[in-house]
Amino acid sequence: MFKAPAFQAIGLTAVIATSSAAQTVANASNDFVRRSSFSVAVTQIRPMGTLADNIGLGYGVSGAYLFSLDSQGILSLRADVAGVQYGNESKRTAFSETVGDRVQVRTRTSNYIFPMTVGPQLAWPSGPLRPYVNAGVGAQAFVTESDVEGVDDLFVIARSTNQSDVTLAWVAGGGITVPIVRGATRAQLDLSMQYVNGGRARYLAPGSIIDLQGGQVRITSLESTTHLLLLRVGARIGF
Repeated sequence: MFKAPAFQAIGLTAVIATSSAAQTVANASNDFVRRSSFSVAVTQIRPMGTLADNIGLGYGVSGAYLFSLDSQGILSLRADVAGVQYGNESKRTAFSETVGDRVQVRTRTSNYIFPMTVGPQLAWPSGPLRPYVNAGVGAQAFVTESDVEGVDDLFVIARSTNQSDVTLAWVAGGGITVPIVRGATRAQLDLSMQYVNGGRARYLAPGSIIDLQGGQVRITSLESTTHLLLLRVGARIGF
């Protein structure tokens, strides 16, 4: 039969084991946070090659997550995603033939590119100027959407996807980070550029959709390789 000292020893052992496990989890969590950083940027795309003949500059936002594979932040795993609009058209029409022009709506068509890649990044993590280079593989999606919204309240009444396509891509680029506050590394100005080598894809450009009589439309798709440059100006938080 167990006596009180035995129960006390078992209880003490359980407390120590639980505390040790909790401390291990906390340390792992803290290390994960310490090794993680995020970047958010205003982004411009500059199409290249045949793509530049078909579409113009685009603007949007991008984000990146980095996980340092070493304690200094020299080698990291980087995941990028961006959403950029490269064309926008709109026109005002009657809400319906029955209502006539008494109630009008705006039909808006927007063209988007969504590059998404993951790969390694090599950086110089100290000093007033901190250069880095990166590469990755992934895909980029081309999407054209049309929606109907109110003229005054801009409330979206209906939305349709006119065309979408996805192609594989690889990227190579680099940039530089500058601490915003001297001596602090948690917040940095982030300036970068990436070359995106995209495969062939079908996409639409402004003017690709033409309205016909009887409510019909004619859609003229374009197809080419999808090479472009991504220029980013933003901020990085982490490390």
